[in-house]
Amino acid sequence: MFASTLFRACQAQKIAAEHYESGNQAKCYKAVWRRFILPEMGISYRTFLDYLKMKVD
Repeated sequence: MFASTLFRACQAQKIAAEHYESGNQAKCYKAVWRRFILPEMGISYRTFLDYLKMKVD
């Protein structure tokens, strides 16, 4: 895995951890992606979900 990919995955996970709220449709992953990830990182929703699954230890 490339360092830049791991960095982007780490950033996406941090943003999601700050804004995601289980059970709240206004703060679901799709809403977090639409409001914060897309404008800042410019990645697709599918890529965002892939980044959330990555281990960035």
